[in-house]
Amino acid sequence: MVAVNSVTISTLPAKLQLPPSVQFLHHSLPIQLRKLRFRSFCIQQQQLSGVSGLRHTNTLAYNNLMISYIKDDRLEEARKLFDYMSQRNEDSWSIIISAYTQSGNLVRALHMFERMMYDDFKPNEFVLGCLLKASSELREVSVGRQLHGWLIRSGFGLGVSIHTFLMTMYSNCGCLDDARRIFDEIPISFLDDVSLWNTIINVYIYHECWTEAFSLFGDMILAGIVEVTVRIYASIISACSNARIENYGKIIHGRMVKDGLLNETIIANSLVTFYAKCGRIEEANRQFLTMSKKDVVSWNSVIAGNEQNGEYETAMNLFHRMLRIGISTRPNRITFLSVLSAISGTSALKHGRSTHAHIIRSGLQCNISIANSLINMYSKCKKVDKAKLVFDKLPFKDIVSWNSMLSGYEQNEQPASVFKLFKEMLLSGIEPDDHSFTTVLSATSSLHSEFKCLSVGRAVHGYVLRRVPPWRLGLSTNNAILNMYAKNNRVAEAEKIFEELIEKDSYTWNAMMDGYSVSGHFDKSVRVFLEMHEQGLSSDYMTFSILLTACSGLVSINLGKQFHALIVKHIGHRGFTHHTSLLSIHNSLISMYAKCGSISDADRVFIRMRSKDVFSWTAMITAYAHHGMAIKSFKLFEMMKQDATKPNAVTFLGLLTACAHSGFVEKGIHYFSSMSHAHGLNPSIEHYACMVDLFGRMGQLEQAVKFLEAGMTLFMNKHGDCLNLWKVLLGACHAHKQLELGVRAAMKILESEPEDETTHILLLNLYAASGLREDAMKVRRWMRDKGLKKQEIGCSWIEAGNKRHIFVAGDICHPQRKKIYVKLEEINRGCREMGYVPMTDYVHHDVDEAQKKAIIGCHSEKLAVSFGLLQTGLGTRKDVIRVMKNLRVCGDCHNWMKYSSQLEGRSIVLRDSRRFHFFKDGSCSCGDYW
Repeated sequence: MVAVNSVTISTLPAKLQLPPSVQFLHHSLPIQLRKLRFRSFCIQQQQLSGVSGLRHTNTLAYNNLMISYIKDDRLEEARKLFDYMSQRNEDSWSIIISAYTQSGNLVRALHMFERMMYDDFKPNEFVLGCLLKASSELREVSVGRQLHGWLIRSGFGLGVSIHTFLMTMYSNCGCLDDARRIFDEIPISFLDDVSLWNTIINVYIYHECWTEAFSLFGDMILAGIVEVTVRIYASIISACSNARIENYGKIIHGRMVKDGLLNETIIANSLVTFYAKCGRIEEANRQFLTMSKKDVVSWNSVIAGNEQNGEYETAMNLFHRMLRIGISTRPNRITFLSVLSAISGTSALKHGRSTHAHIIRSGLQCNISIANSLINMYSKCKKVDKAKLVFDKLPFKDIVSWNSMLSGYEQNEQPASVFKLFKEMLLSGIEPDDHSFTTVLSATSSLHSEFKCLSVGRAVHGYVLRRVPPWRLGLSTNNAILNMYAKNNRVAEAEKIFEELIEKDSYTWNAMMDGYSVSGHFDKSVRVFLEMHEQGLSSDYMTFSILLTACSGLVSINLGKQFHALIVKHIGHRGFTHHTSLLSIHNSLISMYAKCGSISDADRVFIRMRSKDVFSWTAMITAYAHHGMAIKSFKLFEMMKQDATKPNAVTFLGLLTACAHSGFVEKGIHYFSSMSHAHGLNPSIEHYACMVDLFGRMGQLEQAVKFLEAGMTLFMNKHGDCLNLWKVLLGACHAHKQLELGVRAAMKILESEPEDETTHILLLNLYAASGLREDAMKVRRWMRDKGLKKQEIGCSWIEAGNKRHIFVAGDICHPQRKKIYVKLEEINRGCREMGYVPMTDYVHHDVDEAQKKAIIGCHSEKLAVSFGLLQTGLGTRKDVIRVMKNLRVCGDCHNWMKYSSQLEGRSIVLRDSRRFHFFKDGSCSCGDYW
């Protein structure tokens, strides 16, 4: 037996066995019905028939009146009328049973079916079909099986419609094998009915068994006993869409062309959807344009297809075309949902407001899904106050409404509003779901204080655990908790959560990789990816973006190239066809190649991009800036404006960096002023730091001080950031040996950060370069008393043979140290013959001249270059030697590099802590300005 809405059903047609409470209702109902008097009904029937003997009125009239009641949604009155009838026919029973099944009341329908059997009426296919359909919709397979059993035992002839209902019922109840068994047992004489084939094919499509569906379609064609209908073609092409099987879909498309079915609107609509889902949006648009008849589904298909493929502008233009056509294709709920999603993708507020007005005129503003999409649209357009107005006007708010509003606040970095709304949500009685928890946890990252971010995040974590047992937590919530700890540099806690998770998806792995990358553990980030790859797990575009960032942090071009090759293999797979995904990867590739010293590879990726966004242009402008190619940065910025791409604040940081690294003072002033005047952007403290750096490098320290003071006035509430302005100025004073201003800057920094070792070292060097040995010794004593020392030891590294070789000054640990020093002496001798003279002024130790030459002669970058030259012919690239250094290169090593490049006829790329230097034929890309 199986329970159906508190009623148990035994075998049919035996009397239904009901629970006591329901049995009482069942037995008392006729008594209640006999007490009812149908005064109004009697008058109505008297007028209709002209006689007073109503219980003997024509049964057809009763049936018609029942149908009228049912159409007016007066089912109980129809039931009372049915019980009042003294004479019923087969149609009477069919009407009342179908009415109950259509209203979803399977229990009442079965009661009536039982009474029908007791009255010796044989059910027809219509009645049985209604009952089977109700069992199917309610997923009550036991009821369906009992009805099936009764059909077999009673010898009821199973016609085509009954077979169809049985297959559908078993399919909807998850019994796919039973549905197929019904089909296989159908007599051959019935198989010429196309509805049977259509049903079984759709059964397999419903369960995403694509191979079986296509196989049955092939069998049907080979059998040749039925003609393929428009609906079957539409179903098959829909299966190709959902399975992303483009080749098979094209074959079906060819058959439809051959059969001359392209003029059928349903076929054309399915083709538009098919090509759009396969990422072939151009072909989808072409199919749409060739349609002779377009209905609202046609427009919805092409608008949704463009929106899903990131062609937001096209989707909005199509919507406006649809509006111009008029009433024949009036937008519906599906249309507005797609358009609002497209508007959200472009943050096109003007279009959003216009669409909102159309929604109001259509009377759909209170539709819950439309309202939720409006909340999302206004939030994406940075109008979270408008989103809140839509939210507040909703008469009923579901969980999606609350989550949409929470996400709106989170996306607009209003964490306090997120937490406040979350409390209101709990007080309203709405139970938060995984999306709610994920949004609230993400909001903690918008808190300015890292301590506050972590403390609030832990509080939310604790609340989640109190509300939901760990084993019931959704994966998205676990991922958000993991991400929260990872982003706050709590790698150990993130690792613990990661290891305890039984279920992991790509976001889980990405969160752990990103956590390692953010905290500077780039090698661990790569190891996590390799573990993920070894387990055969799929990677998405975010995985590779994080991975390329890790390669940038490791400054490993060899590793970056290997992952680039892996990306090329993945492009075209699911998750990589969307143009936004490709943009993200291409932008990461540009940054990776630029940071690894290969500006030519970065340029090549940029040129080959089919479409570019503001991040693409900004990444390339910044790359040129750090490589000393200021002119190229400026030209690219002009091209960006011609492309109608609006620059952002980071774009101007790249331009100002280019000016600072190449000494373009006038250009720098122009770009800084144009930010607010021409582009409506407010300079941040980072932009002021660039201007201080620009003037400081040029020795125009008075102008540098003016910008410093202006920045401090504007951002006085950001004390930590203002200190960076003083640090930039101190660096300029150190470079230009401006003792008085340098000491002032150092003291300002040490007032707030008395144990900043970098400031102590710069001050010490400034005193030493100015010949103030006693003051330099005093700074040394400060450092010793405070327990300070140079935390970051200067080192350089070079990749060779898939291995990183690290050197420090005077290194004696490398296995090939003898060969390296022999090569270094050979280069030194050749450079001296060409005119090179060691610049011992850069040695601040109190030693004699010979010792100074010995110290400066074995700096780490010189050892790395010597090793790189030794690798010629051993598999290393012969054209460029790439060396990375963690500190700023000294003037002597910079000069030595120029001579070495000319002597050896080799190009040398050196990346220090400030920029890239490209040495070739005795000159450097920085023009000796760094």
